[in-house]
Amino acid sequence: MGARSFMLATRIPMSRDGFDEWLHTPLPGLDIIENPSAMYAGWAMDGAAPDWDLTDTAAHYPQAVAGIRADRDKTPLHLLTPRAAQGCDLLRHRDEALEAYLYDYYGEATSAQTHLLMLAGAGRFAHPCTEAPVMYWGGDIDPGLPMPRDEPLAIMLVTHTRARFVGTHPLDTLIANLTPLETDFLTATAHSDDETPAQPSPDLLDPALHAESPGRPSPPMADQ
Repeated sequence: MGARSFMLATRIPMSRDGFDEWLHTPLPGLDIIENPSAMYAGWAMDGAAPDWDLTDTAAHYPQAVAGIRADRDKTPLHLLTPRAAQGCDLLRHRDEALEAYLYDYYGEATSAQTHLLMLAGAGRFAHPCTEAPVMYWGGDIDPGLPMPRDEPLAIMLVTHTRARFVGTHPLDTLIANLTPLETDFLTATAHSDDETPAQPSPDLLDPALHAESPGRPSPPMADQ
């Protein structure tokens, strides 16, 4: 179903209570996004049609569809907990914001779309008047924000009520705002490889996710 890596990153203003409520609320339906068919419009895959209804996936990988649909019925906590054990995500509440840097090593576009739905739903718990961009991009094996002149796959704006894809956005400003997340992620995972996978780090994962990770003691709760 694909052999490249996919990344999503965002910073959505949100209280701690809002973050906890988001973690425990099932993902919304596709109608949370105003224009899902415009996902790729204006960016690196302009003209491509996203497979939100899983028609193409069902035609080629019918056995995968049930699992994808099941994931879209989960809460963010249940969706992210298995990923937490892999050590390839940054997901935390810090400085009054949900911060996310999700890295799918040799991932699938359908998984990225599930995570876009998850982040679109986060707007319901964000501070009023929020309009936060989510960047979605893909590349080779290693994670890293798009370089100058490289285009992302999509940018989604998350508001307090809905989300929408946009075909233009000031990339330099967005990349500058996301660079601190990238730095934390790359620093924490710098010494991992195929033989020594990254370990969940308290600098990357919110204590709520540490608490849910099987076989790992929960770190002490700290003020975020």
